[in-house]
Amino acid sequence: MSFHETRSVTEILVWCPTCGKNTMHRVDDRRVGPCLNDHVVGMSKDQERRKKKMEHEEQNPKLRF
Repeated sequence: MSFHETRSVTEILVWCPTCGKNTMHRVDDRRVGPCLNDHVVGMSKDQERRKKKMEHEEQNPKLRF
């Protein structure tokens, strides 16, 4: 059973799985709505490095003997 807020509440601090921390969320019709923080767009440096490595390996396949 989900918890409903009072009608006077417009924002609430709850855990955001996208951000990975407690952030302010909008309250719509007494239910917790979307996160109010801007979420990161694009890839992290680690993800970019892995993608570049995969592209390099696709262009230069290793031969097995």
